[in-house]
Amino acid sequence: MKQDVVALDTLLDDELDYIHTGGDLQTRSQFIDMIKKQTLVYESIAPSNVKVRVYNGLALSTGRSQMLVRSATGVSSFGIRFTEVYVRRDGRWLLTAWEATKLPDNAAGRSRGELASTKPKLGAFGFAANRLELLYRRNARRVQVPVR
Repeated sequence: MKQDVVALDTLLDDELDYIHTGGDLQTRSQFIDMIKKQTLVYESIAPSNVKVRVYNGLALSTGRSQMLVRSATGVSSFGIRFTEVYVRRDGRWLLTAWEATKLPDNAAGRSRGELASTKPKLGAFGFAANRLELLYRRNARRVQVPVR
């Protein structure tokens, strides 16, 4: 997975609160610095069962993801449940809050008989931002709200 800091920079709100599965809280600058220095490398992110709700310039997204990450302790593969909050600023969706909970090993790919997805290649942020934009535009057409 490409560690594209320039693209990531366009997806994150200045007020980002990023909470990792271990409970560590990072600001936007701390998160970007971690990616630049490759302290934590997201080798792959495969979101699934993503549900997005859009409310007047704010969007809440929940779902699951299978993660493959590399850190100083080695490579880890695990499943998570996540909640992310996006705000719409200057015509773009920006991630302003992320929190993830690590799933037990026996629940990593299952939920009510579902199969985990392996197809998205954009990473969780890009995947969700693209999905938000589609939902936003569809809802805007339905209620006759101009899209910027």
